Amino acid sequence: MKFVKLDRKGFIPLTVFLLGLSFLCIIFFSSFGTVRVPFSDILKTFFAMPPDKIESSLILRLRIPRIIGSFLAGAVLAVAGNSFQLVIQNPLADPFIIGISSGASFGAVLFTALTVNTAIRIPFGIEGSALFFSVLTSVVVFLLAKQGRKIPILSLVLSGVIISFLLNSLTTMMSVLYWKNVIHVNIWLLGSTADFDWADITVILLFLILQLLIVFFLSRKLDVLSMNEDLALYSGINPDKLKLAVLSVNIAAVSVVVSKSGIIGFVGLIIPHLVRSITGPYSRISTFYCIFTGGIFLSLSDFVSRTFFAPTELPIGVMTSLVGAPVFIYIMKVKGKKV
Repeated sequence: MKFVKLDRKGFIPLTVFLLGLSFLCIIFFSSFGTVRVPFSDILKTFFAMPPDKIESSLILRLRIPRIIGSFLAGAVLAVAGNSFQLVIQNPLADPFIIGISSGASFGAVLFTALTVNTAIRIPFGIEGSALFFSVLTSVVVFLLAKQGRKIPILSLVLSGVIISFLLNSLTTMMSVLYWKNVIHVNIWLLGSTADFDWADITVILLFLILQLLIVFFLSRKLDVLSMNEDLALYSGINPDKLKLAVLSVNIAAVSVVVSKSGIIGFVGLIIPHLVRSITGPYSRISTFYCIFTGGIFLSLSDFVSRTFFAPTELPIGVMTSLVGAPVFIYIMKVKGKKV
């Protein structure tokens, strides 16, 4: 796959295009749902001229938070996936390789099972439980992979796979034992952005900004590390400290998204591939464009899942998998032919 380095002439038009497309997507997607809202009313709401009170409430409390939340969640997942692939130097790496999704799944099912069947109460609700176990799982994976002062890439990947298998088995076991009480968790495990509110958007936005600050600040070192770990050492870079800094921030950001929306796969795997095929492997540029492409992709997936199958709503994780799996197979086949 050949990379094309964007110059300033190409950078500015593409950025303006993506900004405009992102805004149009928010306007367009906000108009559709169980109740059709005219585009003019959406625009009035954006420019502080509320139309009807009922429509204004529908737009501001339900539609726009869900769409902006989907956009930001997609941006976080795509940026994290790009960072993981650069740091781990593996195109198959994505945020869930460290066991984040498995930890969140286990936390959600455990919370529900304990709440319904015992007197034990886990604070901060199902989202807090999912967040806690996803972070805890990541820490365990890092500790297992650590060899002395180093964290080899192969050990990290293998540790993530092993812990994921273990937690998936425990999640399945609890689902079977307490199926009457935890069956509704299956919808959460397949992903949903229906419950996003402005508070969730604020939290996700803060973590997205933190991701961007870390990647942009460490971009030169990250570019060297993505080429070769030995080259990074010869350049005076400490690969382990760099990995820890980048991965820690992205794990925290993805954990927050998973705790709010459930498991949404393939965004962090597919989007970075597509972006880098246009921008090249440069971390700062590819990260910047992952914000828009990841956000547009997930908000589009959410739009399709809630409108094309109405009155039933398809879990957004199912939609991203249906789109992501064929795209990933195509990328791998094309890339394989060029090697």
